[in-house]
Amino acid sequence: MDKANFEIVGNVGKVEIKSFGKTGKLATLSVATSERWKTEDGASREKTYWHRVTVFAPALIARIEAMVQKGSRVRLLGRIRPGSYDDDKGRTRYVIEFVLGPFAELEILARAKPKAETADAELPMEVAA
Repeated sequence: MDKANFEIVGNVGKVEIKSFGKTGKLATLSVATSERWKTEDGASREKTYWHRVTVFAPALIARIEAMVQKGSRVRLLGRIRPGSYDDDKGRTRYVIEFVLGPFAELEILARAKPKAETADAELPMEVAA
């Protein structure tokens, strides 16, 4: 059996969840990975790559909705699927799709900082006399 799999470990930049039909959902994650190196003169360099990952598995989408947000560090294991589309000029464009289906893995390595708390949380506590 032939397989084309991927592993991405990186930081989530954007989470999109779309609903279709009565109960169907589709999640799309933008995940950044970085490559770091030193030049011959000792200067540090870094290049960031963005990967678009499509999630079809309902259980994984539920975890994404509950626990993943911008800045979360994740490890994703899934399938690579070749695809193509015709652009607005009629040319065929070929893409590689990263897909998380029912047998894929989603591991949350670090959660993003929580969003700002409500105003009540910022009120000072009263000191008992």
